[in-house]
Amino acid sequence: MLRLFLRLYVFLMLPATAAFVSFMYVTDQVMAQMHAEQQRARAGVAFDRAERIITDKRVPDWQGRLQEIEATFRVAHEVVPMEKAVDDFFMSGSEKERLRAGDIAFRDRPGGGNVYLRRIKNSDRALRIEWVGAYEYMLVYYAIILSLVTIAMLAILWRWTRPLWRDLEALKAATARVGAGDFGVRADVSRNSLLQPIAVGFNTMSERVQRLLQSHRDLEQGVAHELRTPLAQLKFDLELARTATAGADREGRFVAMERDVVDLEDLVSELLVLANLREAPPYKPRDVRGSDLVDEVLRRANEEMRAAGREVCIEAPRHVPENFSCDSKYLSRALVNVLRNAVRYAKSKVAVTVERAGSRTTISVDDDGPGVPPDERDRLFEPFTRLEGSRGRDSGGVGLGLAIVKSVAEWHGGEARISDSPLGGARVSISW
Repeated sequence: MLRLFLRLYVFLMLPATAAFVSFMYVTDQVMAQMHAEQQRARAGVAFDRAERIITDKRVPDWQGRLQEIEATFRVAHEVVPMEKAVDDFFMSGSEKERLRAGDIAFRDRPGGGNVYLRRIKNSDRALRIEWVGAYEYMLVYYAIILSLVTIAMLAILWRWTRPLWRDLEALKAATARVGAGDFGVRADVSRNSLLQPIAVGFNTMSERVQRLLQSHRDLEQGVAHELRTPLAQLKFDLELARTATAGADREGRFVAMERDVVDLEDLVSELLVLANLREAPPYKPRDVRGSDLVDEVLRRANEEMRAAGREVCIEAPRHVPENFSCDSKYLSRALVNVLRNAVRYAKSKVAVTVERAGSRTTISVDDDGPGVPPDERDRLFEPFTRLEGSRGRDSGGVGLGLAIVKSVAEWHGGEARISDSPLGGARVSISW
């Protein structure tokens, strides 16, 4: 933390100090130019007085008299050769020309104040007067101001860097724990911290990775469990077929094995789709005709319903937008999964509705079946999750349909949810 603090302090303090010194210097120069003639007039009185004392032959101790003036008016007198006066390094060229012409020339005095020079009449010497006055403490004044600015800068910088460093340490510790495999950790930073957006992104990433890992573990366990049942049934039918003596019994066992193979194929196909959806966004959104997509979904749903021997009225939506911005392949698959479940559990009717609010589209599928208890609705979107009773495995399916629906909705930037239907059963909605 000390290294960061010092770097920031140097980075901020040096420009601030340079700006302050430059400002004070420019201000002094501007003020000096504004009052230059007044200063020359004031200095002219001092020069006239000093020259009268120096050139008056009746004053034997003119140096003592000047010392008295110096003590009274806080000025310093010095008689210097004209050549030395003109060679003054700190004096500008225009002021040197004034000095040569016999006018009063002046320049800034290091440490504060001004230095005035004028050529003594009819001589090759110049009188030099340093005007100290209240300016003799200018360096002390500047030093005090710089010290106060430095202390204030230190306090402000410390107040700013300490919480920032604390949040950096928290984010660093959380990152280290995530690197060690602890995805349940969250970066705890203050709400007003500059690192708060980074912490939110980090926490969102950790939460998502944690959910993905947990989902993969659940999926692995579910796959093992779900494969065990058809494989055991297939093994059992194979053993019965091997021991069957009558041709009709053996043929019945072969038919049962075909059903088990179909179940395995359906399970593997659904698993591949779900895995593909969870690994990376496979969809390619584009504008598709709304009527074409809805008609295709209804056609496939009706064909599956007739193949299953069900007689349910599927009511088409009354209003369909002209276009949908979506991946028609995966969205139609998700809608077919929802309609398949609705037809499977409906008593007599299934209704499809489409709503458009601004840029957001919602497709809902209602049935008049037994419905879904509120505390079970979110759980149904997890892989291999089924309800007891009428929505159990005996009614068909492998328990992956709604998990695929949820993944498709999320990759479209939306959501899938279950609610109560106006028909008395369940409503499954996909919004994006």
